[in-house]
Amino acid sequence: MKNKLFTMKNSILKFLTHLLIVVLGVLISFSIEKERALSYKEDLKNNSLRKMISNISHDINDQKINYEIHNYTKKCTKHLLNNSKELFHAYKDSLGYYIKIVSSANSIFIDNKEEYLTLRNSGLLELIENDSLVYLLHHKYSYHQFYKKIEKYISEINHKMQDNILIKTSYVGEGMTKYWGQYGLYIDSEPLTNTDLLLVKEKFGMSDFYCLQIKNSMKRDSVLIDIIKQELSDKK
Repeated sequence: MKNKLFTMKNSILKFLTHLLIVVLGVLISFSIEKERALSYKEDLKNNSLRKMISNISHDINDQKINYEIHNYTKKCTKHLLNNSKELFHAYKDSLGYYIKIVSSANSIFIDNKEEYLTLRNSGLLELIENDSLVYLLHHKYSYHQFYKKIEKYISEINHKMQDNILIKTSYVGEGMTKYWGQYGLYIDSEPLTNTDLLLVKEKFGMSDFYCLQIKNSMKRDSVLIDIIKQELSDKK
């Protein structure tokens, strides 16, 4: 009887030991697969962040051109506001030049947000431990729509100016502007009206405002690149 009892206990012990080994094996296998999946997601996240550095650098280069455009527009609008009568009486070719620029100048911000959307929609943003980086990414790409609204408003001002001003310049080209093609001689018998100059003043205000936004954006983007590089460096 004792031998049977001992044999039964021994069999149960062997069974439990075997079961424990099987369970541990399954748990270890799950743990390895989980680590592999996490490592794969980390690689995807890091690859997206590396691509994002390139995209943000491209944004900065675009912003430099946009800043140049709007800063020069500011100078032209200011010169036109301060010297429109003198230009009308003595420099009608220059008056046509400034009118062409002021009534045409704008920029198009190219929104490179594919990698950000990939991170956000795939849930990979949750793997970023730096909360400041996550916040700055959200802030950057949500702000892009604001830039486009500014450009849309500037475009609307341009249309108003073209309706009021471009009929006062000749279709015969006097020369070329840097970005906006030919300009013509001012041919109207009267100088710019108060309405014309109010539109010029409005354009100055928007160009000045957009220049400030672009400068701040370039600073934030430069900081963002540094933080992304730090995030990638910490994972090595």
